[in-house]
Formats: sequence, structure tokens, C-alpha cells
Amino acid sequence: MTLLPKAFAPFHHPSTGRSRFVAGKGIKLHVEAHGPSDGRPVLFLHGLGWDHTLWGPMLPAFTAAGYRVILGDTRGHGRSDKPEGPYSIALFAEDWDAAIAELGLNRPAIIGFSQGGMIAQALAVKDPNRFAALALVGTTCRASAAGREKMLERIEAARRDGAEASARVAGKSIFHPDFIATNPEYFEQFVAWRAAMPQEPILAATTAGFGFDVTEGLKHITVPTLVVAGTDDTLIPLASARLPAEHLPAATLIEIGGTGHLMPVEAPEALLEVLLPYMATQYPA
Repeated sequence: MTLLPKAFAPFHHPSTGRSRFVAGKGIKLHVEAHGPSDGRPVLFLHGLGWDHTLWGPMLPAFTAAGYRVILGDTRGHGRSDKPEGPYSIALFAEDWDAAIAELGLNRPAIIGFSQGGMIAQALAVKDPNRFAALALVGTTCRASAAGREKMLERIEAARRDGAEASARVAGKSIFHPDFIATNPEYFEQFVAWRAAMPQEPILAATTAGFGFDVTEGLKHITVPTLVVAGTDDTLIPLASARLPAEHLPAATLIEIGGTGHLMPVEAPEALLEVLLPYMATQYPA
């Protein structure tokens, strides 16, 4: 199934939930809770170089449906601790494993975008029965040489020309060219926001996916899993984004047409039209 994208989200959508810090692996992670405290829990994990506010456009619909929504900042991002690297997907997963335990989330669903989707897969591979449902958006189960080159290009730009240059390189790899052309002000806001972040933690996170491969472990994950791929994604091309669905026993693949990598921003309504009905069926609030 292919959907067409709808209107993009306002830049850096703020969230105003119940904020707290929980223990990761030797660090503190920032999380926000939204919606009814007795609702079925859904943990949203953002991608590289973002924070919990990425999921702002999803909040009203999920909380209105009765879900307890947990938004978090991964190590090195947002308000979470930013220790010196190196970072890895396995380390991020250990952080969230500890956080899920401290939050007392009983068989939550996880919705992970890009690097957040990699973390979700690493968590589920470690304990396939711990989660009730998964949604993997714009992600893959196996790192590629082409993806590594794109990450190294960001790092080289940062070292050679500074944070703004690196942010611009990153932006051009995650936004669709047509989106940049028609929303130049938004793109410049993104560049300024990304360049203002503490850069060493972001660069450490940029290499976290190197060598990532959970392909073999996916066959043991039997919980319902939605895989969402963008047809025009150049950072994680369609063939790579489809891979998890090819190896997961209970996967449903849906493709969103006409959008780049950053589906939660470029096509939030189209993404919501996929995520919410799937969760309502497989993981009703």
C-alpha cells in the first residue's frame, strides 16, 4: 500500500507533557508522559540528531485515542545526558531497556523512526516477548556502506567547516529536494537548530549505526510489526527500508509516496493515517 504525503509539521513542534528523568546505563534520560496514566503505553523513539519533539504532531491523536504516550530523548540528544562517546545502537538499547524497567512499562508498543527504529529492533531482538507491538518508520535492520558514507560526509563537514555546514549536509540527506525548495525558511530553521546543538554528542551518535545488523534476530520477533518506508527516501532507500519486513514473521509493510526520509515532518498526517489504525487493531488502547 502506498499513501501520498499530507501537510508537513511546524518546525520543532513543542511538547508539554509530564517531564521527568529516568536512569539509563549510568546516565539520565529525559522522558515526557502524555495522555491517561492508565492507558496502554506507547514509547516513541526519535532519529539521529532530533529529540522527543519530533513526535509532537502524533500526540493529539494518540492521547485522544486513550494511549499513554512516552516521548524520550536518546543519549546525546535533547535534555538527556551527553557523555563522551563512542555510542552504539546496542548502548542506546541498554539505556532504553533500563528506562522501560524504571517506568514500569508492561509490554509497551514501540514506535521508532530511523535510528530510533534501529534501537527498537535491538530491544525486541534481545527480548522478543517484552513488547506488544512495533512500528518501524524509515529504518533498516542492516547498515549499508552507502549509509556509512553519508554519515562520514556529515562528520567531515563538521570537522572541516563547522556545525552549520554539517547540519546543511544532514538536512539535504533527510529532506526531499522538493520539500527544501518549497519550504526554504523551514529548512534554514532546521539548520540553525541542528547547528546550535552540542556537536560532539551528535557526532558520536552519527557513528552509532556503523556495523548495525539484527537481520538474523528478527526471525524470532513474532509480535505484530508495522514497517513504514518512504518511496523517495535517499538516506535509507526503499530496498533497505523494506528489509525488516522481509525478515519479521508478523510484519506489515506500507509505503508512503512522495516523501523523503523525514516522514514525521514532511508527511505527519499520512504517517498518522498509517500508525494509528494499525495500533488500534493490533494494540488497542
